[in-house]
Amino acid sequence: MKLYIASFFDTRQRLRFYAEQLWHKGHEIVSSWLNETAKPAHMSKDEFWKKLAIKDLAEIKQADLLIIDTVDITLRGGREVELGFALAHFQTKSTWLVGPVRNVFHELVDRRFDSWEDVVEALPDIAEKPTSSSPATEIPTTKMEVPF
Repeated sequence: MKLYIASFFDTRQRLRFYAEQLWHKGHEIVSSWLNETAKPAHMSKDEFWKKLAIKDLAEIKQADLLIIDTVDITLRGGREVELGFALAHFQTKSTWLVGPVRNVFHELVDRRFDSWEDVVEALPDIAEKPTSSSPATEIPTTKMEVPF
């Protein structure tokens, strides 16, 4: 199953651990922002953010399940936009929430979980067992290629 994890940039380190666990269970993690690098020097912040937003929406569109992490409080709105985009595609996408309900739109998710451990347990193991362990840096991600 293709999974997109929605949160905010400062939570990357915490969420990589769970992304790796889900990857080991055979799920494809399509949220490349978890392994994002710095803005290229030749690109303005506005241009970079625009490309990131388009890339993130494309990744959400290809996902089967969006999991929004609300464990941490943030004044940013990115994860909420991502959830809204997934909810607009409710015919082809499921949405799960990890953490507290923080606004009325969180009530629209298909399932709610108190912890990431509960999410990892809820998703089935669909992987053939690997012969060796793979580090988090080997989680497959989508490259940022935006036609601008």
